[in-house]
Amino acid sequence: MGSAIAASVLVAILGALLLLQARQLGATPVVSGWVLFIGGAIMTTWISARPQVVDYIAMMALVLLLNRLGAAVRPAWVIAGLGLLTIAWVNLHAAASLGAVSCGAAAVAMLISRSDRRLTFRFVGATLVVVGCLLINPYGFGILSQAVQVKDQSTNIREWQPFDSSDPLQLVVMAAGLAAFIIVARRRDPVLAAVMAVMLCGSITAYRILPILFMVSLPILSAAAPPSVLRYFESRRRMLAQGAFAGVLVAVIAAFINIPNLGRPDPAHFPSAAIQEIPVGCKLFNDYQLGGLVILQRPDVAVSIDSRNDLYGARRVDRSLNAIEGRGDYEGELQGAGCALIPPDTELAGLLRESPFWARTFSEPTAELFVRVP
Repeated sequence: MGSAIAASVLVAILGALLLLQARQLGATPVVSGWVLFIGGAIMTTWISARPQVVDYIAMMALVLLLNRLGAAVRPAWVIAGLGLLTIAWVNLHAAASLGAVSCGAAAVAMLISRSDRRLTFRFVGATLVVVGCLLINPYGFGILSQAVQVKDQSTNIREWQPFDSSDPLQLVVMAAGLAAFIIVARRRDPVLAAVMAVMLCGSITAYRILPILFMVSLPILSAAAPPSVLRYFESRRRMLAQGAFAGVLVAVIAAFINIPNLGRPDPAHFPSAAIQEIPVGCKLFNDYQLGGLVILQRPDVAVSIDSRNDLYGARRVDRSLNAIEGRGDYEGELQGAGCALIPPDTELAGLLRESPFWARTFSEPTAELFVRVP
């Protein structure tokens, strides 16, 4: 429950930062609110109680500070803020290196920009401070290669796959990012153009950067509303206010109804009872997505794998995923395991149901538990 409450607070902070950035860019409150409302529906795909929420907040804070750096009378205070932000970020999640890349890109953009070239030194200084603070973590210089290592070890993990143009959600987000980049480029905003360029390149390389691209884009799109849109919103102020009130009311009612489930894994994706049925101390073969939850709820059970793919390595992850689909040496993967917890719609679940060496002892919509027959 504590993790769920903390995640809710972080999401609220993220929303506040998005609105603050939109306001600084000149967006009107009503447009900002509706863009965030509509964009928030898309963002629910990625918003959950995971460390990535820290990345979203940290990147928005970084963008705000970089924007402030260009106009600051005393830039040393802004640079100090960037350093403190980086120290906190890198010790909460390894994706902090994305902030250093964004700072460096902003420095290069300042150097290229004729009107802002005089500010290059302060952005170079900020980049050096951010890179230095990035090393203040338990891994030291190892943090610089961790992201590359994790991606290399995630050959079959969706969030590390490159941009997929056949996915409608990815197309929408990429289109929003491209539109935002064109807007800031036409406005000759070197800082935002540099950050957007980094986010676009990152999103093409890995799916998990797409939500950051989208969130950085929302304030830019809010501030770019044409006069016709502003006039429409002004003429429909009462209707839009009533619609916003209704939307908030529905959200509050939905939240109230789901209070009993606060802090519990989503039953649509994770088992609710099967984990408790695992025999005490059993060595478990499990699906990639279920390992972390088993570790949390049943520390006495040794899992075969969890979502820390950089710990297990790409070959181990691939073998496990192939075994779940009934490919390769799935029997070899099951050796040494006394029980198995896997989704019921997988090929391996069907094979174990028919095997005389395994007995299904518990079943629910998201997982089936099998125990090896003595």
